[in-house]
Amino acid sequence: MSDFHDTLFKGNIFKELVKVLLEKSDYLVIPYGYENLSANLKKKLSGARSRTAFRIRSSPDLLIYDEQYGDVRLVEVKMSSYTSPRFKSTLIETYKQFWNDAVLVIVLPFENVFYAQEIAKLGIKEQYDPRTDFRRIQEIFGRISDDDLKNYGTVACNLINAMKSKSTEAKHQS
Repeated sequence: MSDFHDTLFKGNIFKELVKVLLEKSDYLVIPYGYENLSANLKKKLSGARSRTAFRIRSSPDLLIYDEQYGDVRLVEVKMSSYTSPRFKSTLIETYKQFWNDAVLVIVLPFENVFYAQEIAKLGIKEQYDPRTDFRRIQEIFGRISDDDLKNYGTVACNLINAMKSKSTEAKHQS
């Protein structure tokens, strides 16, 4: 598998995990992002340099509809296997520019596992630390139960550890 496809596959796993967690909490979740475009269009857009193409490539992953409150949110899902992740300002700047009203959900292998923050509430800084700059996902999506959070958090940590093991194994075989 190419690096592009490998990264896409890993991203889709965690996007699907967040999708199911939100669906189980009675949110309507619809795939939204760039990955949902046809393969031919994605290939063409990957080389395009226009502002519109860049915006499409940075599209959030999910559209979340909260029927109870009549609220719609766009959600971008990221995963990191590092226990001390830091996200560079360029990632956040892109979302602020094109998707300031979206929510960024980060899946990490420690503590609460699922962290979230509205892009508009992230200040301008060089690096972002999920533990201090983000909130627990249930603070934004309040219907997520503690049991589901614990169960899906365990699944996420197991997947992250399996991917780290696979990656380490592949490096040793090279």
